[in-house]
Amino acid sequence: MELVERKKQSKRQGDISPEQGSELYKETEITKTFEHDVFLEEVLKQKNTPKSQGKRIAIIGEPGAGKTTLLQQIADWVSREIDQSIVIWVSLADLRDKELKFYLFETWLTQVAEKTGKAEATKQLKDDFVALFNQNNVWLLLDGLDEMSASNPLTEIARQFREAGLVYQARIVLTCRVNLWDGSSNALDDFDTYRSLDFSYPQQVEKFIHKWFAAIPERGKKLCTDLKESGKERIQDLVKNPLRLTLLCFNWQSGDGKLPDTQAGLYQQFVDDFDKWKKAEFATTPDQRQQLNVKLGKLAQAAIDEATRFRLRQDFVKNFLGDAEDENSLLKLALNRGWLNCVGIDTNRKPVYAFFHASFQEYFAAKAIDNWDFFLKHFPKNPSQGTYRIFEPQWKQTILLWLGREEENLKQQQQQFIDALVNFQDGCGKWNRENLDKGFYEYRAYFLAAAGITEFKGYSRADEIVAQIVKWTIDGLSSIKQEARSALQQTDRIKAIAALVQLLQSTTVNDDTRRQAANSLGQIGTGNEFAIAA
Repeated sequence: MELVERKKQSKRQGDISPEQGSELYKETEITKTFEHDVFLEEVLKQKNTPKSQGKRIAIIGEPGAGKTTLLQQIADWVSREIDQSIVIWVSLADLRDKELKFYLFETWLTQVAEKTGKAEATKQLKDDFVALFNQNNVWLLLDGLDEMSASNPLTEIARQFREAGLVYQARIVLTCRVNLWDGSSNALDDFDTYRSLDFSYPQQVEKFIHKWFAAIPERGKKLCTDLKESGKERIQDLVKNPLRLTLLCFNWQSGDGKLPDTQAGLYQQFVDDFDKWKKAEFATTPDQRQQLNVKLGKLAQAAIDEATRFRLRQDFVKNFLGDAEDENSLLKLALNRGWLNCVGIDTNRKPVYAFFHASFQEYFAAKAIDNWDFFLKHFPKNPSQGTYRIFEPQWKQTILLWLGREEENLKQQQQQFIDALVNFQDGCGKWNRENLDKGFYEYRAYFLAAAGITEFKGYSRADEIVAQIVKWTIDGLSSIKQEARSALQQTDRIKAIAALVQLLQSTTVNDDTRRQAANSLGQIGTGNEFAIAA
């Protein structure tokens, strides 16, 4: 894992594309980037840091960025590489209402005494412990500052450091979430701050996968291959985060070695696993989670219509989730659980939030929409009164995720929605109908329907749609051919391959048609044995 030394808090201005949602979490103000081994050597061993000369180190990152794993690696490395070091690990959530100094001299030292056969820490043992602090041999590795039971953990831990002077003589490395570190005035401004970076794709992501599946390498290779398929760009970006990649590998290993059939199924799997992962840290009731998910959906839904739809201003978020200063607000719960994180500050120095990943924002938005007329209300004679989100690019992914929802009560609506796309009439006249099957907007609606059947597997006319798209790739005008080929790559891959193979093997088509079918098959049939054989 790589780390960056932070110069100052990000003031990010522009929005990002959802395919690159992890860019929201990249630092814009950095001094230096460290490879893992270089960080250990330069920062921890050589004490080469600008503020504290290696004595005060903060490692920050969003949920699942690998902060705890890195701290564990630091613990092992310091124990091996730095002579006479005494490494003490403290999960700050375990302090509860105790002071850090009390925890060290009473709880932790008592556990040490018990291991040597004594019932409690003697005065001599405590004196020896004090001597170790005075000799600068103690390393305190403090994990999860954001998990302390205090209204402002930064201020609280700073107070404890200040009042427990002896403890502050230790070398301290702590971890903290970005949203807490950046969320208010930081009382730990004497710490050198390093932020964990996401994995790179494909290099580090595939290295992680191959290591995970070392005992069953073929399954790891299959996952890497599936991730490279066209249309998986969001998932490629999604799994740059170590936690999300871990969840994907775990499910791939425990399942049958394939990604879910729909994107909606994959994100629902992530949501369920993420909630399980956070359950121990932040206990919530089913009602609280339900209420939070509903409000996150409404927030996500409203944000997609905004100019900067993935960078969410504090005042905008407050309308849906309340104030972060309120300990009982849904915003506080969303931040604690990691669904929202602070990704910078605006020009007024107010926090800017983002979902755990842009794809989750689109997924929560899809879960909040009850009826397909949210995407399309067609008034042929007065379109200004209608709703045409089907033609707005920022809504396409949410539409596909909505079509992939598996609630039984939605099946009829999903069928009706694709019917409406297939049969859409734009009212733009019958010009040039001898060369064009449809009007401009009618083609666009049809191409969206072609993408939609990859998510809504139960659509009754799916084969008809694919056959029509294939026909346009062969016989359409040049402008339509190009769009049809793009649609062919986004529609149901198995059905598209079958239709092209059938055309390729037909005895009633000419060589030019067969050549075009072979070309299209080569573009969408990579790795498919049926396509390769044909």
